[in-house]
Amino acid sequence: MAINLDKVQEKIQPLTSAIGQNKYLQAVMKGMMLILPATIMSAFATLLKIFPIPAYQNFIVSNGLGKYFDVPINFTNNFMAVLVAFAVAYALATSFQVDAFPAGLISMVSFFILTPYTLGDMGPLGQAFTISNQWLGAMGIFTGMIVAFVSTRLYVAIIKGGIVIKVPDSVPEFVAKSFSSLIPGIIILTIFSVISAAFSMTSYGSIHVLIYKFLQAPLTSLGSGVGSVIIVAVLAQFLWFLGLHGHAVTLGVVAPIWAAMDAQQLAAFSSGQHLPNITGMAFFFTYCAGNLIQLAFMLAFMAKSARYKTLGKVAFVPALFTIGEPLAYGTPLVMNLVFAIPYVLLDGIVMAVAYYLTVAGILPPVAGVSTPAGTPVILSGFIQGSWRIAAFQAVAVLFRFVCWYPFFKIADNMAVEEERKAELEIV
Repeated sequence: MAINLDKVQEKIQPLTSAIGQNKYLQAVMKGMMLILPATIMSAFATLLKIFPIPAYQNFIVSNGLGKYFDVPINFTNNFMAVLVAFAVAYALATSFQVDAFPAGLISMVSFFILTPYTLGDMGPLGQAFTISNQWLGAMGIFTGMIVAFVSTRLYVAIIKGGIVIKVPDSVPEFVAKSFSSLIPGIIILTIFSVISAAFSMTSYGSIHVLIYKFLQAPLTSLGSGVGSVIIVAVLAQFLWFLGLHGHAVTLGVVAPIWAAMDAQQLAAFSSGQHLPNITGMAFFFTYCAGNLIQLAFMLAFMAKSARYKTLGKVAFVPALFTIGEPLAYGTPLVMNLVFAIPYVLLDGIVMAVAYYLTVAGILPPVAGVSTPAGTPVILSGFIQGSWRIAAFQAVAVLFRFVCWYPFFKIADNMAVEEERKAELEIV
């Protein structure tokens, strides 16, 4: 029985649109992008600290320089939950078209209010206190997201309800904005102060423990297996095949889980501890990198048809930098049954192999580094901390080449025949 792809797309598109346009999933994705400079800074500081050259490491250790690399790491990756609380709230407030900075600020302060601390000695400026970094990094990311959602929705409701201090039009805009956020800030921070006090009197001690135990840890366990990675990879490519932005839909769902795993991974990597995770966002992007270089190369340098040869020359350089849209829509790969098998399945196969080689100890776990968009394949492997990861990426490029080749030949021969017929019709 033939499958009507147009009907499949028609059935799936409402669901994928609902997921892709969900304000909260979009806020998480946009928030993560907002803090990308901090995560990249953390990654570079980590790589400089543990760069695997003996002479370099001896120099770092003998001069006690490691502690200086720890400073940016501690206030970026190990401060990730705080950054998330601000950035996700900022992105969510923007989607509701309200002033975003106060929303981010209130969310961040609310997060700190919920975080347990220890009182110290009384000093000239008041009593000192200490906040453990336990909940400021990877373990507190889900709390940061939830706080961002709740505080921002409250902020939006109060602002749009008109419960604000209004000042004359003659007052400068920045002053007016400060006053307009005053009442929402007082209400929201009071609510979170009550929540913090209530949880301090329970056996959990803080809401962080509850969220981590019953939400973050179970979801991390569910999302860290090879099955989840393969499903996301195959589903993303299938949606691309249907003409939908597959990664925007699928990664929006798993981003909170995988981002927290990456933060935990990078923290362990920077401190020289055992890496706790195999999968995560870094794993996904490391092993799906370069998935269309092979096709671009074949089109540019091996195609006999003029159409594919021209397209290949245009698409090859973008493909080197992991940009596949010219091929997806120019070949096209969308709704193209000739290329459907390699286009949809190869990412899942490569990730499954990478996962089991990591379990076997042949490949080291990725470091959890958030590489910038467009980082070329193989280079991204070195950035993840090992030449073996880069070597596997190179092997995967060749494996993908072999898999793509027969489908490329079929498509190219069909294109040559179409061009020949077109020439005969003109004559």
